[in-house]
Amino acid sequence: MKQTLLLAIMLSLSIGCASSQTSDGSSEEPGLVNKLIEKANSEEGQKAIQMGKEKLQDPATQEKLKGLLSKEKKKKEVPVVPAQ
Repeated sequence: MKQTLLLAIMLSLSIGCASSQTSDGSSEEPGLVNKLIEKANSEEGQKAIQMGKEKLQDPATQEKLKGLLSKEKKKKEVPVVPAQ
């Protein structure tokens, strides 16, 4: 469960960062993955990761996430009735 939540957080962060970047073929900047690794290895990144781990241990946060996940499952399970 914890791994799934951590993965979901990292994916949402990655998608958010990727959508905010402009892609320029002539750019010599490191890729998105390299930027994420550099940020995670920095002191600020380590603090954020630790804070996220602590927040995931909070029972209230776990209940909120379970509620969000169950809402997503319900949305996917709703059968679509074709229009006539």
